[in-house]
Amino acid sequence: MSITLLERGGTVRPLATTGDVARRLDELQWALREGPSVDALHGDEPIVGLHAGCPQDAARWPELAPRVDALGLCTVLAVRMAWERKTLGVMTLGCDTGQGPAPETIVLATAFAAHAAATVALARKAEQLELAMVTRQEIGQAVGILMERYGLTADAAFAYLRRLSQNGNVKLRDVADQLRLTGRLPGEEWPS
Repeated sequence: MSITLLERGGTVRPLATTGDVARRLDELQWALREGPSVDALHGDEPIVGLHAGCPQDAARWPELAPRVDALGLCTVLAVRMAWERKTLGVMTLGCDTGQGPAPETIVLATAFAAHAAATVALARKAEQLELAMVTRQEIGQAVGILMERYGLTADAAFAYLRRLSQNGNVKLRDVADQLRLTGRLPGEEWPS
């Protein structure tokens, strides 16, 4: 089993694998840009399976299908991980028995993928909130520096930082960081 996350910009990042075969299966699919995981992540079907020896699957994934057999797998099942209608990644299962996954396994895999997606989504949200809190504090410090230095109100100091950010096409956080860390605003020169 493996879990692969979809990052910003469409790149994929392996999060976890249960072993070497799962890791190699994932590497093959992403390198070849074909397979159940690729289709479950980017296609219309949230659950996609490949059965070794199936002519339709061999035609659908001509590069991957023979390699799946070489890995000793008979079936590959990929389940999209989504939360609030947003695709976050894919969970991939490989089966080395000829029967393939039982219907109960597919139900459990779907439930596990949903729980994993919720966990990933909430962890990302917590990370974003933590970053937002730190950013807010840093911008607040920069506003305080401008207030003290130039006798501005909090609103005027913030508006000035925002204007510098927009005019310089620089993130507000970066403008604030420069002021906090160097004591200078963008465009200011060091005294001679």
